[in-house]
Amino acid sequence: MDKQAKFLAVIGVLIFLVMIPIAYINGVTEFIPDLFIFIALTLLYAWMYDTFRMTKPILTLLIFGHVTHSMGIYGWYHISPLPIQWDHITHFFGALPYALLFSRFLGQWADAKWLTKKNLLLMMAIFLSATGVGAVVEISEFAGYLSLGFGDGAFRFGPGDGEGLGKSDIDIINVIGGGWINEGWDFISNTVGIVTGMTIMLFIALFQKKPDKAYYFEHIDSFSKKI
Repeated sequence: MDKQAKFLAVIGVLIFLVMIPIAYINGVTEFIPDLFIFIALTLLYAWMYDTFRMTKPILTLLIFGHVTHSMGIYGWYHISPLPIQWDHITHFFGALPYALLFSRFLGQWADAKWLTKKNLLLMMAIFLSATGVGAVVEISEFAGYLSLGFGDGAFRFGPGDGEGLGKSDIDIINVIGGGWINEGWDFISNTVGIVTGMTIMLFIALFQKKPDKAYYFEHIDSFSKKI
């Protein structure tokens, strides 16, 4: 892991550390456990940086994906600053970098030729691996809801997950399938992010000087500088 990547990891940790007192001041302490988890994940990314053959753009996007969720400390899950519901944005940018990460890692075993059974299986593995990360998030959210109920943060059923926010709305949500509707939209947003990430990977590979080279994202650093 080079110095620039270490610097990015340090910046990521500092961002989440700064958000902790802000969450406390804003009265959304439910986000504080999320922020500690993101600190731990950032450190994990730094530790696994070379193993995953990661690049600085991928590391940056992984941290940014967690930052989008953390912006919930400003009430963006209640009122999105954009025309799109903030929960959809969070899931899109949360899933996209994992598609890049697994593409970078699994691409080292790809065949030189494009349309081979092995490459198709690797593409499926990339998609399912990134989707699995999203599934783990949904499982943790459901477990949190069962034990903690309604509220803000990743471990509660809150404004980004359905219409009802109070205990009196539990029956209504169960009847109309509010949780299932949210689950479906979350996975749709995840899928759009994953497909976007895999498409970026394919375009980068296609526009390489040596398009037959099978290692995905071999020149992602130089590509990111161009854009």
